[in-house]
Amino acid sequence: MFKFDNYRENDSKSVEDIEKLINENSSEHQQLLESFKESMNIFATERSLDTCLQSLNISIQLASIRSTLMELYKSYCHILENEVIRLRKIAQDKTQ
Repeated sequence: MFKFDNYRENDSKSVEDIEKLINENSSEHQQLLESFKESMNIFATERSLDTCLQSLNISIQLASIRSTLMELYKSYCHILENEVIRLRKIAQDKTQ
C-alpha cells in the first residue's frame, strides 16, 4: 500500500500521482464488485464451502481496496485543503 506520511503535498506531481492511484484503485474496485456479485450468485445457488470461501476472499479484497481508496481520498483532500489555505492567505495579503 502507498504511504502518504512523507509525501510532498505542495508538488503538483503529487496530485497527479494520487489521482492516478485513485483511478487505478477505482477500476480494481469495480472489477472486484463484479466478481463479488458473480461469486455471491454462485454461492446462493450451490451453497458449498468452496463458493463461500471464494465470496469471502473477494469481500476481503474489497475491504482492502476500499481502505486504500479512503486513504488516497484523505490524502487528496488534505492537499486540496492546504491549497485553499494557501490561496486564502494570498488573497488576504492582496487586500491588505
